[in-house]
Amino acid sequence: MIVWVRKLLDNWVARVFFALLVIGFVFWGISNVTTLIGSNTAVARVDGRQIDISVVQAAYQRALNQAAQSGQGQPDLATRRQLALGALSDVLRQQVMRDEQRSLGVVVPNSAVRAMIDGIPAFQTNGAFDEQKFDQVLAQNNATPDEFIGQVQDDIAQGQMLGAILGGVAPPGELLRQLFSYIAEQRFAAVVNIPFAAQPAPKPPADAVLQRFWQNNQSLFTTPEMRTAKIVILAPALLAPREEVAQADLDAAYARAAAAAPPAVPQRSVQVISVGNLAASSRLEAAWKHGESWARMQAMAKRFDASTIELKAAKQVEIPSPTLAAAVFAATPGQVNGPVAGTDGMYVFKVTDVSATGTDAAALRAQVLQSLQMQKAQADVAQDVDNLQDALAGQTPLDQLPGNLGLTAVEGTLDAGGNAPDGTPAPIPGGAALRAAIVKAVFAAHPGDPAQLTNGPDGSYFALTVSKVTPPAVRPFAQARADVLSAWTRQQVVREAEVQAAALMHAVNQGQKLADAAKAIGQDVSMTQGFTRAVPPAGLPAQLVPVLFTMQPGQATMQQTASGFSVAVLVNSVQPDPAADPADYARLQAAMTKQLQNDAGESLLNGLQARDKVSIDQQLLAQIYQ
Repeated sequence: MIVWVRKLLDNWVARVFFALLVIGFVFWGISNVTTLIGSNTAVARVDGRQIDISVVQAAYQRALNQAAQSGQGQPDLATRRQLALGALSDVLRQQVMRDEQRSLGVVVPNSAVRAMIDGIPAFQTNGAFDEQKFDQVLAQNNATPDEFIGQVQDDIAQGQMLGAILGGVAPPGELLRQLFSYIAEQRFAAVVNIPFAAQPAPKPPADAVLQRFWQNNQSLFTTPEMRTAKIVILAPALLAPREEVAQADLDAAYARAAAAAPPAVPQRSVQVISVGNLAASSRLEAAWKHGESWARMQAMAKRFDASTIELKAAKQVEIPSPTLAAAVFAATPGQVNGPVAGTDGMYVFKVTDVSATGTDAAALRAQVLQSLQMQKAQADVAQDVDNLQDALAGQTPLDQLPGNLGLTAVEGTLDAGGNAPDGTPAPIPGGAALRAAIVKAVFAAHPGDPAQLTNGPDGSYFALTVSKVTPPAVRPFAQARADVLSAWTRQQVVREAEVQAAALMHAVNQGQKLADAAKAIGQDVSMTQGFTRAVPPAGLPAQLVPVLFTMQPGQATMQQTASGFSVAVLVNSVQPDPAADPADYARLQAAMTKQLQNDAGESLLNGLQARDKVSIDQQLLAQIYQ
């Protein structure tokens, strides 16, 4: 090729062409550099003033660091976009609020800023402001003192301005009373349950009846569409358990985590019998050691005028008697001990469980190991994903992809619900969100489509191909006969229970008492406790609650449940009185006031942004998080 080019340059026409080509590249390069020099860095504009992208990038980086420190790992694209939008929103809010503060003449004294910073616990040592700690905390959060002081000034100024604007925002009294009445109104109902299990099973019908039922309900006996697919997954969660962590790294990370964890405090669960004399305590001890249960020992203790108590996960200082506490924490679990002399008599006891507060050492080490494995897996996925993308772009079949990419492969047949042909969940590895994303992609693909890399949840990637689609099909009657008989029997049982429930509801609505109507069909009546719209009572289907709040006392209604039918009659309704329940009324008033103030503040911010003609460069914003 090089020899051919050299020969071509011997021709003067070719020389002129190459010279023009070189000149074109030179001018193109100069033009490109000039364009880059004059490029725009304003990610947004507020009233014509530019918000430089570097300001939003700094806020975004702080949010990204906080996400990493919280153990969330490397966020995916959608999460990074949300963090960038949040950073931009904070910067814009600060800018429009500063403009409004200047226009209103709001000034923050230096003494107020100093008092605010001095009162932050993170900057204090023994209750006093520590300048060294102040610098250290800011450095850990990638913030300078000037930036933080400016943020404090903004917060104080905004508090002054918003306090004056929102201070008078409060819900009207009539609105509060109506809301309180709606939320706190109590109702009482009588309920009769008619279970399916109580209905007699009908005799099996002739095949002609079953065939007619099969023909009229073929959707019940139709197999779903099935698809056969090959799937490869590159996911940190699947790769992490296979990652190897050096023992030195694990020991160092565990030491840091253990130093930050609160110290563990031993606890004991113990059953104690306190008795006034030694003879009685000895007899109780002997009976307990012979295998009597705790319930039997409690009953026996009463005959000796002894008292019993059971402590769950008690610390040593929480046991009133120091002598007993020392004996309990020295005892072997499961053994009866005593008698132990105490301040109030003699004690016989048995430790039933040993535990400790704080994080268990083995559990903490396992947690640290998993965290290190996840970090390595995230780094490996970030490194391997480009190679996987290149292999797929080269049309490499999924079963011939390189084996060093950390992939998890699976092949099989499944329906749109993620189930295998036998009805069990298809063995797709990963969490529920990843499984759902893969199933959705399988049923969006077409047979023969080339595999494409898809972003999954939690930093995962996957690719798939569909090789076969089996359309839905009605199962032949001979094959489905057992299921047809089961469905027909179930329908007859439900119908019989429904007839009973409907007859009971009709009788009550015609004036008969529920107890008399229920007794006639051999059913019992139960009364509910008082319930509100938000909290249904035990034994009453949740679907009945809103219906009962539309009814008058004495009216009946019915509802089918998973196990039968419930017939409910409204017995009484009780309207709440704010004066009788001032605490709940005050909580509602505070919640409504806060909600209205939030809405007013949001409206104010939206109005200021509209007034200042805030505009956003979406392309520059995308550069921050991509």
